[in-house]
Amino acid sequence: LSTQQLDSMATELDRRCPICLDTMDDASHVMPCLHQFCFGCIRRWAESRPTCPLCKRRVESILHSRCARGRSDLCWAWRPPTLLLPFL
Repeated sequence: LSTQQLDSMATELDRRCPICLDTMDDASHVMPCLHQFCFGCIRRWAESRPTCPLCKRRVESILHSRCARGRSDLCWAWRPPTLLLPFL
């Protein structure tokens, strides 16, 4: 394989979600590690296990980028629920 073909394959892999292995849909970043996933995939994952599927760090939030009025805005899309402790 040529260098160009290898670069093309690497670029294609960069656009795939590590959870569903499909093309990234509504790309989102896990904070603080910044690994990237489809928003729906990582939201479902984090709701059942709040750790990054790649590095296992605790997910503090999910940040996703969307285009609004011609510019890219970052917005917090998900944060884990606060643990409620019973009164003693």
